[in-house]
Amino acid sequence: MTLMESTMRPRYRKRGGTMMRSFTRKGKPVRHVAVLVVCVLLGWLLACVIGVVLYRSSSKSTTREFSLKCDNHKEILRSQVENNLNASFVALGLIASVPDVDDTIWKNFTRRTLFLRPNVKTLVYCQRLLGSQRAEFERAHNRSIMTVLANSSWARREQADEYAPVVFETDDVDLYMYDAGSSPILNQALVKARDTGMFTLSPPSPWEGTFQMGAYLAYYGPGKDSTNFTSVSARKNACLGYVATVLNIVEVFGAVLSRFIDNEDMDVVAVYNVDPNIEPHVAYNCTSTVTPCALPLFDPSNRSKERSDVFVAWEVGSQNFELRCLPKSNMKLSAFRNVAAWPLLLAMVILFCAIIVYLVLKRMMVIEKDLSIMEKMNAKLTAATMAAEAAEKAKSSFLATVSHELRTPMNGVIGMTNLLMGTKLNPQQLEYVRIAQACGKSLVALINDVLDLSKIEAGKMEIESVQFNIRDEIDEILLLFVEKESHMHLEMAALIHDAVPSCLLGDPTRIRQVLVNLVSNAMKFTKQGSIFLCVRILDTCHSDRLLPLPEVTNSRPRSKHFTLGSVGSGQVVNKSSSGSDTTGMVGSDRDTTYRGKSAKISEMHLVAPRLSMVPGALSTREAVAAWRRWEPKGSTETAEPRLVTLVISVEDTGIGIPLHLHNRLFQPFLQADSSTSREYGGTGVGLSICKKLAWLMKGDITVNSNPGEGSVFELTVTLGLPPEPFYTNWEAGCVKPDQKPTADHEKLRGARVILVDTHPVRQEASASYLRRLGVVVEETEDLRGVMDFLRRKENAILVQAIIIDFQGVDKDTTREIGQLVRKEPGYEALPVIALTCPQIHEEELKKAGYSSTIFKPLRHATVTTILLEALGVRTVTPTTKVAPNPKLLVGKRLLVVDDNMVNRRVATSMLARYGATVAAVNGGMEAINAIRDQKVDEAFDLVLMDIQMPEMDGYEATRRIRTWEIEVCEQCSEDRIASELELLKCSHYHLPIVAVTADVTKETHELCFDAGMDDYISKPLDQKQLYSLLEHFVQGELQGQPKRARAQ
Repeated sequence: MTLMESTMRPRYRKRGGTMMRSFTRKGKPVRHVAVLVVCVLLGWLLACVIGVVLYRSSSKSTTREFSLKCDNHKEILRSQVENNLNASFVALGLIASVPDVDDTIWKNFTRRTLFLRPNVKTLVYCQRLLGSQRAEFERAHNRSIMTVLANSSWARREQADEYAPVVFETDDVDLYMYDAGSSPILNQALVKARDTGMFTLSPPSPWEGTFQMGAYLAYYGPGKDSTNFTSVSARKNACLGYVATVLNIVEVFGAVLSRFIDNEDMDVVAVYNVDPNIEPHVAYNCTSTVTPCALPLFDPSNRSKERSDVFVAWEVGSQNFELRCLPKSNMKLSAFRNVAAWPLLLAMVILFCAIIVYLVLKRMMVIEKDLSIMEKMNAKLTAATMAAEAAEKAKSSFLATVSHELRTPMNGVIGMTNLLMGTKLNPQQLEYVRIAQACGKSLVALINDVLDLSKIEAGKMEIESVQFNIRDEIDEILLLFVEKESHMHLEMAALIHDAVPSCLLGDPTRIRQVLVNLVSNAMKFTKQGSIFLCVRILDTCHSDRLLPLPEVTNSRPRSKHFTLGSVGSGQVVNKSSSGSDTTGMVGSDRDTTYRGKSAKISEMHLVAPRLSMVPGALSTREAVAAWRRWEPKGSTETAEPRLVTLVISVEDTGIGIPLHLHNRLFQPFLQADSSTSREYGGTGVGLSICKKLAWLMKGDITVNSNPGEGSVFELTVTLGLPPEPFYTNWEAGCVKPDQKPTADHEKLRGARVILVDTHPVRQEASASYLRRLGVVVEETEDLRGVMDFLRRKENAILVQAIIIDFQGVDKDTTREIGQLVRKEPGYEALPVIALTCPQIHEEELKKAGYSSTIFKPLRHATVTTILLEALGVRTVTPTTKVAPNPKLLVGKRLLVVDDNMVNRRVATSMLARYGATVAAVNGGMEAINAIRDQKVDEAFDLVLMDIQMPEMDGYEATRRIRTWEIEVCEQCSEDRIASELELLKCSHYHLPIVAVTADVTKETHELCFDAGMDDYISKPLDQKQLYSLLEHFVQGELQGQPKRARAQ
C-alpha cells in the first residue's frame, strides 16, 4: 500500500459511504432508477442521430468511391484503345523513312510489329489520288481502282474527284486497289483525317457478328504533320495518303472490361453513342422512341437499357463512347449496413454503462474491505523487504568476516613457509615445505574463487574499462606457465590474427583470470602434446546477422542489451548435431540460423578460420593461407559503437571430455567426472566463475571436445576501442600516433629471416612474432629449402638470420643446418638461432653451430632481444626471474600494525630480509602513539596497517594519523585557519601507509583510499607482491597514488 493510497482511503470511504447511503435510503432507489432510464433513452436518441450522420457520410463515400472506380476503368479502356491505334504512327514512319516501299517491305514490317497492336491485325496504306491522276495510276499498277457493291461483289470505281486506293496491305486481307473513299461512311472519316491531321475513327460497321471501326491517319510527306500547315486547304493539298487500321472494337472493349466482370459491387457496360446527325446503321437497332441511340459494345449483364447514375463519356477519333457503371446491389442499403452496427453498438454501450454504474455503487463496499486487506499485505511486504535487505547486509558482512578469518591464519602458514624456505634445509625438508606452501596457496585460491562466485551471484562484481595490449597480456599469461611447461615437456604457443587491434578497452585482470584458468585446466589434463591459444576478431560489418545475447546478471539472462557479434537464443541451436553443448555467444564452430538455413559462423566468414596444432584440416598449409587471406569487411575504426568482439580459443591435446558431460563443466562445484577430482585435483568452481565472468564481459565460453581427442575452449568477449589519439595497430600497442617506435624496433624493421619448421601452424605462430617487429620472414620446411634460398644470387647478403624450430625439424637436420650454412660462401658468420623448449641445453646447441637460443613459449621482448644480439646490437637480455635486492630497505624504518602475533612475526621477518629496521605494535592506538612519540632521527618511513583490529580499526587509526600530520605542520595549520576549510592530507609531510587486508573486495579498497591510505596489499602476504610494493615505495610512487589491487 503506497502513501498515495493510504491518503486517498478516507476520502474514498467517505464518498463511497455517502453514495451507498443514498441508495439505501427509503424512496431513493426508485428515483435513481428513473434517472438511469431517462439517461438510457437520451443515449439511444443520441445514437440514432449519430447513425443518421454516419449513414449520410457513408452514402456519399460509397458513391464517390464508386465513381472513382468507374473512371479508373474508363482510363484503362481508353489507354488500351490508344495503344492499338498508335501502331499507325509506326507505319507512318516506315512510309516517311523508306522512299521505295513495296508490298514485300510493308508485309515484313507489319508482321514484325504485330506485337505493338495486340487487337489490330489489319494495317493498310491508301494512296490519295485526284481524278486527273487515275489513268496514270492504273497504268502504273496495271489494275483498275475497285469498289465493293451492296451485294459484296467487286466493281470498277466510277469517276470521282478524289480516290484513296489501297496500295499496301497485311496478309490477313485482300483489298488491293480498293478505294476506301467509295464508302460514304469511310469517306467521311478519310476527309476528317485529311483536314484535321488527327486520328479519325469511322462509325462501327457490322462484320461477321461483331463491329469494326476504321482508324485513319493522314500522311503529308516526310518530316511533316498537321502542325506544318495553317489551314484546312493547305492540309488537303499536301495530303499524300492514309494509314488505315481495322479495329475490332467489341474485341478490344471485351479484352479490357472482362477483367472487371468479377467485381462484387459493379457491372460495367460500354456503349457507342450514335451521332444524331448521321443516318444510323440498321444493325444499331435504333428507334425513334429511344434517344439518343446507343450501340452496346460490352454488356455481359444485359443492363445497357437500364439507367445509370454513374457514367463516364469520352471521345476517341471524333467518335463518342460512354462507360456506364451499375451497382449490383442497392448502394443505399449497403451504406446503411456499413454504419448500422455503430449506433446499435453505442446503444448497447450506453445500456451496459448504466448497468455498470449500478453495479459499481454496490461494489464500493466490497472495495473498502479489499483496501483494508491490501494495507495489511503491504505492511507484510515492507517487513519482508527490510528482512531481505538485512539478510543481504548480513551476507556481505559474513563474507568479509570469513575472508578475514580464513586469510589471517593462511597468512601465517604461507608466510612462515616462505621464511622457512629461506633457511638451510636438506632436500627432503625443502620438499615438505614446498608441499605445505602449495597447499596453502591452493586453499587461498579456493577462497578467492568462492568469494568471486558469491560476488557475481550477488550482482556486485564490477568490470573495469582500462586500456591494455592484448598481445602483451597473452605473453604474460604464457610466461606464468614456463616452469611447469618445462617439467611436463609440453609445447605452448599463441597466434593472434593481424586484424586484432593491439590497444583495447576492457578488464585485463578478468580476461587474464579466465585465460589462466583455461590454460591451467588444459595443462592439468594434458600429459603430452601441445597447448595452443588462437585469438581472432569478429567481423563488425556482418554483426547484424546475429541477434543480441541477453545481458547476464545473477547467473540468468534478463535485459536486452545488444553486444557486437553476439548470438541470440532464437538463432543458436543449443545442441549441435553431435550432441555437444554449444550454449554461448560466438564460436567459429557454432551453429547459427542465417537466411533460413543452418550454418557455422566460420562458414559464413564472420571470423577467421581457427587454426590447430593437432594434425588435421585445421593445421594444413591451406588453412594457414585462408587464415592470412581473411580480412574483416567492416572497419573497426569507423564502427559505431566502437566495440570489437574477440574470439580466443584454448586448444589442448589432453584426455578430452565425453559429450554427455559437457553440461556439467560450467556448474559450480561439479566436474565432468567425479573421478577426475581425485586423479587431477580441483573443486570444479573455476570454469563456473569463468563462464559468469565471460557473461559479464558480454561474451561466453563454449567447449568442443571428445574423449581422446583433446578439448577446445572458446572464449568470446566484447571490448571497446580507445579514443582516436590512442587507437593504433602497430607493434607498440596503446600509444599515441605521434609517438614513434623504439629504436630497437626500427633496427629490426626490414630484416630478412629464414624460418624453418615443418608444422604450418607452429611456423605461422612464430612468424607472427617476427612480422610484428617488421621482420621479413622467408618460410621453408627443410634443409634443402634453406640452402636453395641462400644460393640464389638475388638473395645474396639479404638474409640476417636463420631460425630453426626444433619441434618441427628432425635431429639430424638440426645438426646439419648449422654446419652447412657455415660452409656456404658469404654466410660464414650468419647467425643460426634455435627455437626450442627449455629442456634442451644451450651448450649442446652452440657446439652444433647455433649462435643463440629462443626458448618457448615466445615472448615479444625475448624475440626482440635475441634478434638484436644476432644483428650485433648490444642489449640487455630479459630474464624471467629477478633476484630480490637484500639491501632494498637499508636505512629505512618500517612500522607493522596488526593485532595478530603470527601476522606481525611474518611481516617483520619478510621486511627484515631487505635490510629494514622493523617495529611492530598490537593495535591502532599503539600505532598512533608510536608515530607521535617517534624521535626525529628514528622517524618511520612506511607503515603497514592491518584493517580489522579490536578497539580501533585501521581506518580510524589512519584518519587520526593524517589529522595529527596537519596539526604538527605549522604551514598546514595556518592554511586551515586562513581558508576555514578542513584539510584531509598534509602536503608537506606525508607518512606512507599501506593497508594489509584480508578483504579483497572493491568496497574495502575504496574505503582504504578514503581513509587516507596510499596503497594496499592482500593477505596472505606473497613475497613477490610485497617486493613489488616495496619497490614502488622506494621509488616514491605511493604518495597519494591509488593503484589497482596487486592481489588480483
